[in-house]
This record gives sequence, C-alpha cells and structure tokens, in this order.
Amino acid sequence: MKKVFFLSAMSVFLLLTAIQCGNKDNETKLNTRNVHHSKCLFHTDDDAKYLEDPDSVDVEYVNGTVHVTHYNLLVNCGTAQIEGGINVTCIRNGSTIDIYEREDENNPQANCICVVNNEFDINGLKNGTYTFVFHSWYPEPQSFTYTF
Repeated sequence: MKKVFFLSAMSVFLLLTAIQCGNKDNETKLNTRNVHHSKCLFHTDDDAKYLEDPDSVDVEYVNGTVHVTHYNLLVNCGTAQIEGGINVTCIRNGSTIDIYEREDENNPQANCICVVNNEFDINGLKNGTYTFVFHSWYPEPQSFTYTF
C-alpha cells in the first residue's frame, strides 16, 4: 500500500512539475518591426525624477499587425541622436504582451535626458483581448488592456 501511495504521489508531483515548466513554453518572442523614434523633443540636464510622468501610448490594430506609438519615452540624449538606437522586444505569455524598449548599450552617452516618441509594429496577433505591459514606462511599468 505504501508503495502504491508513494508511486501515486510521485506521479502527481512529476505531472505538476511538468505543467509548471510548461508555462515557460507559453512565452513567445513576437516579431517586432519598423522601430523608429523621433528626434529629441526636449531635454533636461536634471535627473528624470524631476520630470512629471509624461508617457502616453496609442495602439492601433490592422490585419494582424499592432502599431504602437509610445509618446514621451525618456532616453539618454546620446541615444536620441541615433536612428535605431532603441531596441524593442515583445514577449507574449497568453494574453499578456510584455514590451521592453531599451537603449542599445553601444550608444554614446550624454549627461542629459531626452524625450522622444517611439513607434513600432508587432506582427502576428489574432483578434482578441491583450494586456500590454510597458516596462520602460517612467517611473514604473504600466499596463493597458486592448481588444481587437
């Protein structure tokens, strides 16, 4: 009897472990294209904490492509001078889309912060309801839910 209980408990444990590990398989890196940003809209020599939260976002869905415009993204002034200086990575886990807008580490650095508008397309999303989490939002990540 102890053997049957032990084998049953072990089977349940392995099944639960396999399910938990399988959750990571739900993460999919999405195809992100047409990334570009505006020139520096304005800059400050002060630390970003002195700026009010200027971020806002527009999301438009057309035939499986989501066009995102992130207004007033804060970047280093060196990055703002380089076209393509912002890398965008989008990770889908179920109905959640994690969006990371990062400055290329090879960009020149300056002692100021610039505000730019960053635009990009996310391809391959079917109609549905998605929560977009912007991890580069100042001062902390923000999420918005959209239905297409």
